[in-house]
Parts: sequence; structure tokens; C-alpha cells
Amino acid sequence: MKTKKKGFTVIELLIVIGMISILFSFSLINFGGYNKLQNEIDVDVFSNSLINLINNSKEYCRDKNIGGYLYFDTEKNFVCLNSGTQRVYKLELPDKFTLNIVRPGNKIKIDNRGITEDACTIQYKDREGKMHCITMCVGTAFVEFKY
Repeated sequence: MKTKKKGFTVIELLIVIGMISILFSFSLINFGGYNKLQNEIDVDVFSNSLINLINNSKEYCRDKNIGGYLYFDTEKNFVCLNSGTQRVYKLELPDKFTLNIVRPGNKIKIDNRGITEDACTIQYKDREGKMHCITMCVGTAFVEFKY
């Protein structure tokens, strides 16, 4: 009588290891795609949020008939509207995004009519190191996203 041995053959082990490695490689590919997609979504959301912050800041100054300035903190990665000594709005950059120097002093003045004095380009880098720009024109009431 033949006794049956318990255990796996080498071929069975190789097949299982091959299947696991194929599944693992697909999950790594999908994870890389997920990170890229998340970065693209964060770029779109932040760009729109920054444009809204600038437009809301202009509207705030116009409605309150007071001047203010947008301050771009490149060390702590946030943008805020200050009017006098009061901070009105604040927007933080997504994790691992960095602001570049906007202009000397990193300030954009807004007068009591809601109009900026100078044109400028706001630049920031995303997680992948790609540069994105938002351009403001002189005297315009609203800001648009330009590439």
C-alpha cells in the first residue's frame, strides 16, 4: 500500500509564487497611477481655491471699502488676506506643495476698490516637481487661471 505524503510539490509552489508576484506587480502599477491622479486632483482643487481666495479678497476689500494685501508665506506654505492687523482669509497649500517667491516681499496690495496695483504671476510646485502658474493682470476685478 502506498502512503500519501503531505506537502506541496515544487511546481505547485512555483505556480503560487508566480501568481502572487503578478498580482503584486499590478498593485504597484495601480498605486503609482493613484498617486499621479491624486496629485492632478490636488493641483486643480488648489488652483481653483487660490483663484477663489484672490477674487473673494478683492470683493471683501471692495465691499468693506478698505485696503488689504495678500501675503504669500513661502516658508509655511500658506496664502492669506490681511486687512490692517486682521487676518481675514487663509489658504494652506496641499501637503508637499511649495510656493515660489511671488514678488519682493511676497505681498500683493489690494485697494479699497478691489483692484490690484501690479500684475504678477503666482508660481507653485506640486508633489512631482512640476511648476504651475496663476497670472494676475493689472487693475482687473477678477483673476483667471492661465498656463
